[in-house]
Amino acid sequence: MNQHPEAIASLIADLCGQDEFRRTQASFALGVLGEPAVEPLTDLLSHPSSEMRKRAAWVLGVIGAPALPALLQMAEGDDERLRIEAIRVLGVVGEARALNQLFAGLADPSAKVAARAARAIGKIGDPRAFHALLTALHHPEPDVRYEACRALVDLRVLDAAPVLRERAAEESAATSWGAPVADAAARAADELESAASAPAHDSDFERASRLLRDQQLGPRE
Repeated sequence: MNQHPEAIASLIADLCGQDEFRRTQASFALGVLGEPAVEPLTDLLSHPSSEMRKRAAWVLGVIGAPALPALLQMAEGDDERLRIEAIRVLGVVGEARALNQLFAGLADPSAKVAARAARAIGKIGDPRAFHALLTALHHPEPDVRYEACRALVDLRVLDAAPVLRERAAEESAATSWGAPVADAAARAADELESAASAPAHDSDFERASRLLRDQQLGPRE
């Protein structure tokens, strides 16, 4: 359990307060405390205020790996909003160890959760997610397909470009906020091809392609 319960309770109160200076100081201190601050911060992810949830998520992202077990557990829970918040923070933490949970998130019954999982996968940027995101391009919900397009850019695997071109040609739907999925797919393909043609990025693409090939061949000892 928490090693500094009174101090942490005071910092949490400051984090939730209106004083910007105290909020900033509390964010920094909670991030430094690390694991002992994880439980009260994850509790804040269920706060009715989106601002409070964002503050807690930011600090959990700073704490990083020590927050993973709690976040992974939340991502499997029954509360849709908590699953969304946990998955969002997993993307901020950026740990490849979260990938399996994020892959499961792509198949979540909630399209909001699935879309958030696709976005988080993009933030992590691990080429091992390539095939999972290609599958997500055919998700029944446009929001998820849109986020999968954007995430494929972040993976920076050039092989995604022709698949995105096909998606752009086939798409006719728009997201819940009115963005055409076809446009997202076409822009994603453009970005991948443009980055691949830039000499400064050649080594990045070679490394990503090599990692993808290694994943396809299976893990090495």
